[in-house]
Amino acid sequence: MTMKFAIAILVAAAAVAPAAASPARNPAAAVHSLEVESQMSPRDGGVAIELAGAYQRSGRIADANTALRRALTLDNTMLETPTGDAIWSHQVAKRALAGTVTLTSR
Repeated sequence: MTMKFAIAILVAAAAVAPAAASPARNPAAAVHSLEVESQMSPRDGGVAIELAGAYQRSGRIADANTALRRALTLDNTMLETPTGDAIWSHQVAKRALAGTVTLTSR
């Protein structure tokens, strides 16, 4: 995992809905809550970004990358950073994916 990926996920995590904030101390509960929310809002790219952050915090990096790629196919949602700035969900996904490292065998 690279620093850029971690920063992008942390930025995206700041947009977590209040309903998902309480399980934030329990990564598995956060993942479950966001998976349910994703099923309820299947076209929301912001939810996919939040889910990617929850997967990342749970150590599920492959699932996080899948959620980020999926976010690029969904509606481009405006998110808010911890500093109050606005950023599009597609921007977050692209930046996070650009910072990931792909491991290959020789």
